[in-house]
Amino acid sequence: VDQLNRGQKFITKEKDRMELATLNLKAGEKAMSLATFFNSASYLKAGIDVLCDHNWERCYDLSLQLHNLYAEAEYCNGHFQEVALVTEVVIEQARSFHHKLRIYATLIKLLA
Repeated sequence: VDQLNRGQKFITKEKDRMELATLNLKAGEKAMSLATFFNSASYLKAGIDVLCDHNWERCYDLSLQLHNLYAEAEYCNGHFQEVALVTEVVIEQARSFHHKLRIYATLIKLLA
């Protein structure tokens, strides 16, 4: 995934960008499971950055997963301003209260 992220500016097809975002999500999840939160945040941010324009309309589930997990990783890293920014995006874009629950849990941890 690292090699693909380095060449992401050369990936122009939306389908390929979505696949790279999915790979970054998987790498971020794996890094979270190993408690390497800095690496996890790096992969998840790369996944968010590679998403297509209008990503919340075209790839809602992937966008939601990337943002939720990214907020959790940044919380673990102590980057609370970044968590607040990501939380705001998810609350605005999520389609239902159920989809907002995970980000609300992260926000509660942040405010505690």
